[in-house]
Amino acid sequence: MNSEKQNTIIQTPERLHRITDIVFAVSMVLFIISGMLTFNNAAFWVDYDLDPEAFVMARASELFTAFLVFLFMALYWYTNANQSKYIVKVDNTYTWINIIYLFFIALAPYPNALSMQFGNDFYVQLFFNIDMFFIGLFGFLGWFYASKNNRLIYKEVTKGQVKAINGEMIVEPLVAVLATVVTFINGAYWELSLLLLPVGIIIFAIISRKSKR
Repeated sequence: MNSEKQNTIIQTPERLHRITDIVFAVSMVLFIISGMLTFNNAAFWVDYDLDPEAFVMARASELFTAFLVFLFMALYWYTNANQSKYIVKVDNTYTWINIIYLFFIALAPYPNALSMQFGNDFYVQLFFNIDMFFIGLFGFLGWFYASKNNRLIYKEVTKGQVKAINGEMIVEPLVAVLATVVTFINGAYWELSLLLLPVGIIIFAIISRKSKR
């Protein structure tokens, strides 16, 4: 009885979804700003005699990383929005899981800024991977908690739909673990390992659609 009282519904889903969208929007703006500040650093232009073409060619790896991070943020938002549409109510536990999840989302621009300046550094890659892992982990935990026995989701949501979203959500922390392994083995392939995130989510989405037919 006491545990039920402690888990009393405290917010509407709409309010939690609203703050989630705000955090995502601010994080994506900060991501762009951090990239712009990197390029505005005069020290980066010294070796290129203010030649933008040479700079872009030499910094192709950092630009690719920036593209991947922005893509990841979009995918995180998409997977979060995909599960949020099934949420009918929220309680204390789900709210705190989401707050921790949003903390790691808000933190994402910082490892991104570091990766654009020190993309080949072992500790920068590890920091990036750890943040990505916890984003995926708490995203998965939030959905797992909400969907367990249809605790916080619509009763009409089928087990097949729950399983499909579980598959999409578990891809994120698994890719972070794989990227960490690659970092320890050969950091030169770290960025390529990150491509498994969008590929994995697309594969799970295709599989789930086929299973519904």
